[in-house]
Amino acid sequence: MLTFLRHSGIPVTAAALTRTVVLVAACTAVLVAAYPRPVAAAERWQDVRPNAQAYLHYSLGRLMEVSGAPSNALVQYRRADSLDPGHCELSNAVARTLRVLGKIDEASAKSAMALRLCPDNLEALAIRAELLLVQGELQEAEELLASVALDHGAPREFAALYGHALLSQGRIEDGAAYLRSRSEADSLDPRIASMHGRVLLLLGDSERAVSEFRRSARLDPGNRVVAGMLSRLLIAIDRPEEGVPMLEWIHSRYEAVEPEFISLAAGYSLMGELERAQAVLDTATARFGDTAAILRARGATYFGAEDFDGAIDAYEKLLEIDENSVTALNFIAYTLADENRDLDRALEYATRAVELEEGNPLLRDTLGWTHFRLGNMEQARRELDLSVELGGDNPVILEHLGDVLLELGLVDEAVAAWTKALESSPGRASTIERIESTGDEIPAKLRESPNGEAP
Repeated sequence: MLTFLRHSGIPVTAAALTRTVVLVAACTAVLVAAYPRPVAAAERWQDVRPNAQAYLHYSLGRLMEVSGAPSNALVQYRRADSLDPGHCELSNAVARTLRVLGKIDEASAKSAMALRLCPDNLEALAIRAELLLVQGELQEAEELLASVALDHGAPREFAALYGHALLSQGRIEDGAAYLRSRSEADSLDPRIASMHGRVLLLLGDSERAVSEFRRSARLDPGNRVVAGMLSRLLIAIDRPEEGVPMLEWIHSRYEAVEPEFISLAAGYSLMGELERAQAVLDTATARFGDTAAILRARGATYFGAEDFDGAIDAYEKLLEIDENSVTALNFIAYTLADENRDLDRALEYATRAVELEEGNPLLRDTLGWTHFRLGNMEQARRELDLSVELGGDNPVILEHLGDVLLELGLVDEAVAAWTKALESSPGRASTIERIESTGDEIPAKLRESPNGEAP
């Protein structure tokens, strides 16, 4: 035993030897009693005592795998596999560990062998399907999983993998239907609830997505990933008072990653706690540097505090990292145009943004508004007409178009544009002021917002 442990790479001390012998003895007793054998190889091994040394290597590998040492586990599994070749459970163990270590091609070959040995072995099927997904063989993975996953009593792992296979192929509706039915059949599965929440988010149903993420969080309250997704979604849909406490919990318990810092800063900013938002971003910068994501968040936070120069400085730094950042180009251009200053730079940035995303109505609006400030009315009208075509009834765009039309002497057309803006946003004070300046009547129903508050 001492010689074996030395060759296995395990440090040999008296205490370690005692612990290892006890553990191995216990594991070996269990494995000898229940070491599964492939049906296809039953005759080959009939009346043959299993190789005890293979059991020993396998048991040591399991101990190492569960203790978070996959490289050492793989060494033991390979030794066991060489002593007892053709055993699907050992092939599964080798494939599973290779997958963890990122050796995908080797893991795939081993998983295919395990599935050939034991076509009805669920672990072999799951490992093979997961590797096919990693390798982009989505259709093959779906077909392999369908034989099990479409059964209402299928193990949870297969339901998650099958949903992943559908979504990875862009079959969002099919994935949503499958995950909905599976979620209803197994309401206690936190992974299915989480995946269903993600697909609902893809479909734009944020409220139902929140509900599914909440269910997943209740079923698995310590799951950081689910808590993170739920908190970021709540902040994104302007419910920071619900999302921020979850992110604070994550920050207090784990070493936060960059997106978690950015989301927490966004949450504080939405709550009006701008100093706390900047403090969070300062901590993030100290840890990760001035990354593009942090600079975008800093610019947005300065904007929320109405510190437009601070926001411009942050976005200028962003352009030093990413010269094609549409967010930075558009913000700087629009802010300068709106404040009627440094218009040449505004025009340069707005033009570059439109060249990068020609079909974006907001970028066209910025370019049109910059031309308006420069006195280029025909160019302004062309850009804003196109912006309306692309963006529909956005009240800001329609206000700008009305301003250009009025400057061109087309009063009735200007009022029509402003009225359309007011129809999309009743009670909008800036639009009402524009219409009243022409002496036109405003219908009473458009003078107040539906909730009685100023838009």
